[in-house]
Amino acid sequence: MRVPAVRLVSALIALVLAGCSAAPPSAAPSVLPAETRPTESAAATSTPGTPAVPTGRVMLVDTDVAADDLVALSFLVASPQVDLAGITISGTGEAHCAGGVDVVLRLLDRLDAPDIPVACGRETPLAGSHTFPDAWRERVDQGSGLLLEPTARTPSPSTAVELITTIAAEHASLTVLTLGPVTNLADALLEDPLLAELLGPVFVMGGALHVPGNLVCCGAPEGNSVAEWNVYVDPRAANVVVDSGITPSFVSLDGTNQVPLTTEFAARVMEPTDSVAVGVVAELFAANPFMTDGSFYLWDPLAAQLAAGYPIGSFSPACIVVEEAEGPESGFTRPTCETPNIQYLTTVDPAAAEDTMLGVLNGE
Repeated sequence: MRVPAVRLVSALIALVLAGCSAAPPSAAPSVLPAETRPTESAAATSTPGTPAVPTGRVMLVDTDVAADDLVALSFLVASPQVDLAGITISGTGEAHCAGGVDVVLRLLDRLDAPDIPVACGRETPLAGSHTFPDAWRERVDQGSGLLLEPTARTPSPSTAVELITTIAAEHASLTVLTLGPVTNLADALLEDPLLAELLGPVFVMGGALHVPGNLVCCGAPEGNSVAEWNVYVDPRAANVVVDSGITPSFVSLDGTNQVPLTTEFAARVMEPTDSVAVGVVAELFAANPFMTDGSFYLWDPLAAQLAAGYPIGSFSPACIVVEEAEGPESGFTRPTCETPNIQYLTTVDPAAAEDTMLGVLNGE
């Protein structure tokens, strides 16, 4: 997820997040769930273009390929705690299918990653017609300014839904991380009633429970101050995921607005290094000034760290219903019920998040 022009409102937290839209819950934040704590593992030893031998938690990432998604993917490829079993492209997000698949395949080549299947899903939401602004999607389809050479890698012959269900059947307690609208995961849950029982931890970068949303700028709907972009684009899909019984962990704006991408951290990333992964992130920062002007946040990289098991934050239980009706609250992850059906990010250690991100990218 990205919001390229929110520097106009940089005084607001997490793009427009400057306060609380509702009083926070009285329950104290929980410690990081056991399934999200780091586990010791050796680095993968597979060569590029060949399947990786599992050495860490097996993960499937569903991405809409925005600039911070590319940062997150670079982090996950570099992490010794993660084995990427598959990548699905959310065609309802910032990328279209053709552009998104192409960018990811070329990024994997640049990162010298093992052979990882990449597939795309549908390009329309389960319901409604919400979309990201056209200008954002055009830039994301082109790689967000990142220099990526042509690649001999090819897309998976499977659809996103087929890839999700197949990998879940092959890997017990598969970790799933979504970085865009959750259309693909919802589609898979609807198609395979047994999928929810097969999945392990599910992390969703999205939502805003007790802070304002971030629908601002450049084609965003007017008058909606409560929705977060990823959920807004396909609120029906978000409800399907929430209602599936998997108790997803929402890496929501409640937590991510605690970690702006500071100019100081950007300067650390831009320091000379031999790391290919750091070079990718530094190039993205240079090509997208909005990422380093103080108005951008580490949305997807935070979600990647938490899904990979790095203890940089904590979650609290909540019960939400996602508003599907059109209007000024469409896409709102409304905390309105009692029995928890999700957990959401409530606290983050910014220094730990920055150090973890840079350390992993540097291969430390």
